Amino acid sequence: MVDLARHVHVTGLFEKIEEVEGKLTANELEMVRHLKEKYEDPGHSDFDDAHVLEVILRNVGIRKGFEIDARNHTPRTIEMERKKD
Repeated sequence: MVDLARHVHVTGLFEKIEEVEGKLTANELEMVRHLKEKYEDPGHSDFDDAHVLEVILRNVGIRKGFEIDARNHTPRTIEMERKKD
């Protein structure tokens, strides 16, 4: 059975994400596009999808607070020592 309340909630989050779409990282943008494609059919309403979109919106807000431009900022990397066999 279709959970229309969850579907409406997720599509509302899509509208909020459209407002900040230019501030998404490449992987966030890919996830949003994947979920939009999934939600073209109202039969989909997975529990975690709303959480994923809320986290993306939260990340945009955090980057804004630290004045980080996701498109130009170098991603952090963790250097790990490698042992020779």
